[in-house]
Amino acid sequence: METIGTYLVNDHARCGALFSEVQQALEDGHWKQTAQAFACYDDALERHLLIEERIVFPAFEKAVHSLATPSMAMRTEHLGIRAIVQRLANAIAERSAAAASAHAAALDQLMRRHQASEAGLLYPMIERVLALRQDSLLAAMRMFGAMDVAARAA
Repeated sequence: METIGTYLVNDHARCGALFSEVQQALEDGHWKQTAQAFACYDDALERHLLIEERIVFPAFEKAVHSLATPSMAMRTEHLGIRAIVQRLANAIAERSAAAASAHAAALDQLMRRHQASEAGLLYPMIERVLALRQDSLLAAMRMFGAMDVAARAA
């Protein structure tokens, strides 16, 4: 049975696979493929972050009647992730191999720590608190992802 946590962990893995494509294209020095792979990764990552920020975290914070939760720390980390992603995008656009490699390495390290925190602490807590709403939240998460894919296809 899929849970909120397994959905998000699997989505992290999907984003990670896309990021590996960026890293490989960058390592191979293929700028066109790097830019294409990065665009796919950036879309997938932003969709993931928005699912958390617009669906999962608000439901959790409302359920515990507080904004002072681990989800707030994750929101702050999301800002840092987006900043590094933007620097990586700029380096790719400028075809700066050294800068792109440095930003990719920093992003990889940050994402590993971020995902470990979410999967190890936050997602289990969210699943306990939102157990009775899990099905409706999963439906909303899937719909958000489907709407995003449909919008890009149009």
